Amino acid sequence: MCAPGLAPRNHCASSKSPGYNRLKMKASAGAALALVAIASLRIVSTYTVFNHTIDEPDHLAAGMEMLHTGKYRYEDQHPPLARVFAALGPTLAGETWHAGPDSYLEGYRILGHGRHYERILALGRAGILPFFWIASLVVYLWAFRIGGPAAALGATIIFTTLPPVLAHAGLITTDMALACWTGAAGLAALYWAESPTRCRSLLFGIVIGLACLSKFSALVFLPAAWSAMFLACAWRDGVREALRNAQGRSRALWMVLAACLLVIWAGYGFSFARVEFLDARLPAARFFSGLHSVWQHNRSGHSSYLLGHRSPDGFWYYFPVVLAVKTPLPVFFLLFGALYLVPRPAALPIAFSAGILLCALGSRIDIGIRHILPLYVGISVGCGLAISRVWQTAGNRAGLAKAALGSLLFWHAASGLWQHPQYLAYTNELAGSHPERWIADSDLDWGQDMKRLNEFLVRAGANRVTFSPFNRTYGLAGGPMPFMTPSESEKPAPGWNAVSITMWKVFGFPAWADRIPPQSRIGRSILVWYFPE
Repeated sequence: MCAPGLAPRNHCASSKSPGYNRLKMKASAGAALALVAIASLRIVSTYTVFNHTIDEPDHLAAGMEMLHTGKYRYEDQHPPLARVFAALGPTLAGETWHAGPDSYLEGYRILGHGRHYERILALGRAGILPFFWIASLVVYLWAFRIGGPAAALGATIIFTTLPPVLAHAGLITTDMALACWTGAAGLAALYWAESPTRCRSLLFGIVIGLACLSKFSALVFLPAAWSAMFLACAWRDGVREALRNAQGRSRALWMVLAACLLVIWAGYGFSFARVEFLDARLPAARFFSGLHSVWQHNRSGHSSYLLGHRSPDGFWYYFPVVLAVKTPLPVFFLLFGALYLVPRPAALPIAFSAGILLCALGSRIDIGIRHILPLYVGISVGCGLAISRVWQTAGNRAGLAKAALGSLLFWHAASGLWQHPQYLAYTNELAGSHPERWIADSDLDWGQDMKRLNEFLVRAGANRVTFSPFNRTYGLAGGPMPFMTPSESEKPAPGWNAVSITMWKVFGFPAWADRIPPQSRIGRSILVWYFPE
């Protein structure tokens, strides 16, 4: 028999003695902890390489305000959870919040300059690391539940080496928190559906509330993911069985909903205020106003770029394309292997990710793979199942299958290491040496290379540069830049010229960059030319 509790569902991991199974579980857990530790070191190593990205000062200032005053008056399109965690480190280092009128200016003031800037930025980014640890635990437990220790370890290998995950686990943003708690809500749904006890209902509601406090997209991702998981259950077990399992849980749902709403209200400091667009006073008023702001933003769209084309309101096929370009290619081979080798166990985690991806097709805010980061949880679990199945293969072709698996895992790991520390701008072999032909914005250029541009110009002895940067306010926090003259659209200026890939591709500025190949690249986000006087 399979061991109780967290034992893998649907099949037994091993028929050997309980002592052997416990040793195997301990070895798997120890190896997974080592993988998470190595990934954490890789993440931390990027803190001082890249300057702040466009959104980080805003998130930091909002978190500082909430932490120090209990109020949340800055930009409300993002809930406070990840922002507060990012503000913990700077607060413990002695930073305080000042009542500034603008969140970005307050963020720049908190960051400061020189060594103070490096330290505060690193402390703020370290506040996001716990979400990466919890997300890794979710991946491990989900894969363990349905595939045993080998699948859990394989899933952890994939998740902790994915460049998009490493990138956004190292920035003061809300995306890693969304991946963490949305994935946790997907796993908690399985435990709750299996046995909706009072304890599991309470835990399920808390996790959903934390997902909603991470990012508002959880409110649409989770229903889409759960619906896809239900359809997968209906395919796997039959419609009648799936419907029977879904019945009789209405009473438990009330506890789930109550716990979720209480967590959301607590996340907004148990505030009670007027919501203008509803013409009513409600608890957690900024939660509702934030939802309205996001809805308006999505309705009006956001300038976007994909495959050489610009759009003022996005592309319906944006996220499938960026997923194909931003994910190491071996992951897709492993995912197809899971669908072929273990379709029934892999159905639920893959359905979880597919539901999120299908939901994202309706988004008109198409500015980065980070917006669908939670789908990597289900993808990693599916890949872990394929790894486990191949690793446990016996027979004449076992050696060949294991060699192919080893090659895929080596390719996957090397793909990310080869581009270290540029996880944010990572692209796979499909994009080639010119990823700007495919993508821009936070997939490639989020303003993260201003510090490196400054170091390049100092080494070149330049005292001025013609540049209209995407990250226009780097000089307000960070380090001094050479004197910058705004670019002209139709012709470069004599001397040093720099071009932000996002400004060039998303906004078409400057136009002359279409005609003259760059002479140098700073990271993967800034192009540089020198024209003699």
